[in-house]
Parts: sequence; structure tokens; C-alpha cells
Amino acid sequence: MSGVTLLMCAARNGQERVVELLLLRRAKVNLQESGGGTALMYAAQEGHERVVELLIRHGAEINLQNRDGATALMAAAIKGREWVAELLLQHGAEINKHGSRGGTALMGAASQGHERVVELLMRHGAEVNLQRSDGRTALLFAARYGHARAC
Repeated sequence: MSGVTLLMCAARNGQERVVELLLLRRAKVNLQESGGGTALMYAAQEGHERVVELLIRHGAEINLQNRDGATALMAAAIKGREWVAELLLQHGAEINKHGSRGGTALMGAASQGHERVVELLMRHGAEVNLQRSDGRTALLFAARYGHARAC
């Protein structure tokens, strides 16, 4: 990806002190690289909760989307980052926001079998019957990838 900044690299690697220093030096917290990724998305994907908190305190826009329509919440959900997902939800992450093909954070978590994240998202009001552009729901994703338990 071109356009990756030092802030994005530090966030991805969980380097809290470097992120803090860069933000104090007025690094652009919401800058997007060529694929649309942000420092917040990188930190969320890697599960760096303290870096996510720091970025939010410095004005990171929680619901920005990358070129695929993914948000920081979607990145956290698909990787099973429960505490980061909780933090993002507490700060206003749109739980049912759709990606470019209609996928949601719940669908991402379900497809990877991240039960605790699925439960978290459902407790926060994730709509379980939303469909992606191909008609699949979170349950269908879970079943397709072998994560749905028999009743």
C-alpha cells in the first residue's frame, strides 16, 4: 500500500509511546493510505487496545471506511479482538454499517468463529438478519465455515 504513514506503522505495531509522540507533533490521525486504511483500523485489526484509545482521544473518526468499505470495528471483529470491538462500540462505532459488498462486523466475526465477538455485537444490537449483496447472513457465514453449533 502506498501512502502508509509513520503513525499507521506505529499503530499497527502497538507502539503506544511513538503514536503518542506523533500525535503530539500533530500527525494527521485520520489520514488514509491508498487502500483507505487508517491508523485506527491498523491498531484495531492488531488488537492494540491502548493505541486505539489514544487515537480516539486524538480525534480518530471511528466510522471511516477503507476502499472495501471496512471500518475499524469490522477489522477488530474479523480478527476476534473483543476488547477493541467493545471500546469502539462505546465510542460510537456503527454496528450495522455495511462494507462495499454488504458485509457487516457481525458477518466477519461469525465467518471466523469468534463467538465472544459475535455475542458482544449481538448484545449491542447487531442485526442478525441483515444480508450481504449475495444474500448471505451472519448465520450462513458461520455455517459455511463450520462455526454454527447444532441446536
